[in-house]
Amino acid sequence: MRRIIVAGDSWGTHSYENGFNYQDLDGFKFAPKKKYVLYPGPGHFLSELTDLEVITVADHGFSNQEAFTALEKIKHKDDIIIFYKTGLLREIYKAHLNNTTAYSTNDCEKDYKYYSDLFYKKCKLIECFSFNLIGGCVRIHEAQSGDMNVIEPSITEWLYPDFRDNDFDPTVYWLEYKYGCDYFKKSVIESHKKIEFWNERKTVFHKKHPTVQTNKKIAKRIYNYLKDKDIL
Repeated sequence: MRRIIVAGDSWGTHSYENGFNYQDLDGFKFAPKKKYVLYPGPGHFLSELTDLEVITVADHGFSNQEAFTALEKIKHKDDIIIFYKTGLLREIYKAHLNNTTAYSTNDCEKDYKYYSDLFYKKCKLIECFSFNLIGGCVRIHEAQSGDMNVIEPSITEWLYPDFRDNDFDPTVYWLEYKYGCDYFKKSVIESHKKIEFWNERKTVFHKKHPTVQTNKKIAKRIYNYLKDKDIL
C-alpha cells in the first residue's frame, strides 16, 4: 500500500511553539530550558488531508546524508517521498563530532559546491513512486534539481515572496573552527540575516522553525502540489 514519507531534518519533524498554545494538540515534549514546545509537524497535518499513511523519518539535527540513511532503512519503492533539504556542510560538522572523516578543504565555497553536487546526485538515485524536494531551512536550486519535483524551492520565499533565500542554514557558524575564508564569513552573515527574519515573524516561526499554523499551511501546499501533479 502506498504511503507518504517525510524525510530530512527538523523542519520535517515538528512544529515549534513558545508554549502550550493549542488545546487540541498534544505536545510531544516540553523543554523548559529552551522554552519551547514541540507539536506535531507537517507529516501529521498532511495525514489529516489524505487517506494514505504518512510516515516521518526526518529528525532533529540530521545532515542530508543522515536523512538519506534514515530513508534507506525502510522500503520506499512504491511510496511518495517529501524530502526537506538541510544545510550542505552539516556532513563536515557531524564528522567532526563523531571523530570520523568527511570530504573537506579549507575553501568553504568549494566545499559547498561539492556537497551541493553530491546532494542532487543522490536525490536522482532514489527509487520510489514519486520523489519531491522542498526547501526548508535552506533553498533548493532548481538549476541543479533539473526535472525533479520541487514543491517549493524555499518555504520562506513562498510565504514571503520578497525574501531571497540561500544555502546557508542556521548552524553554519558551527564550522568556525574549520574556515576563515571570506565566503564562510559571508555565509555566517547571511545565515544570521535569515534567523533575524524568522525571529521577527513570531507567529510564523519559533526557534528558527515553522509554528503549528505555518506547518498546517505547508501541509496543505504539499497536498495541493501532489494533487495537481496527479501523484495523489
